[in-house]
Amino acid sequence: MRRYESVWVVHGDLPDEEVKSAIDKFSRIITAAGGTLVGLDDWGRRKLAYKVKGTLRGYYLLADFAGTPATVKELERNYRIDDRIIRYHTVKKSDKVNLEALQAEIAARAQAAAPPEAEAAPAEAAPAAPAPAEAASEEPTPTPAKEE
Repeated sequence: MRRYESVWVVHGDLPDEEVKSAIDKFSRIITAAGGTLVGLDDWGRRKLAYKVKGTLRGYYLLADFAGTPATVKELERNYRIDDRIIRYHTVKKSDKVNLEALQAEIAARAQAAAPPEAEAAPAEAAPAAPAPAEAASEEPTPTPAKEE
């Protein structure tokens, strides 16, 4: 297996549902062709430098995956026949992939993307105390004297 990165641009005028279906389609193609999807970065909608297939906006996506050259061939074949895709580019990052290290990287990405739920609960429950430097710098407000 080899490691690849593939960037593709979806037509920018499509609704979000169409973009999500394109993302799902190409993710399934990678896994169905024997590849392992390491990460999928959503770069969002951006203005293009010039018109491409009649549009000035595109939705950018980056897929980081491991697979065989046949996986890339199938992926790029589908890029060409899908009318939603206006540009694509695939680059080989490395020739050999250690599958154990790849699984560890996938787990690390999943852990980094998930919010730490166990640590968030105690921090919210504890009242926030001012730092000692802040407490020392605050001056007490003078109280008006009572006139008798």
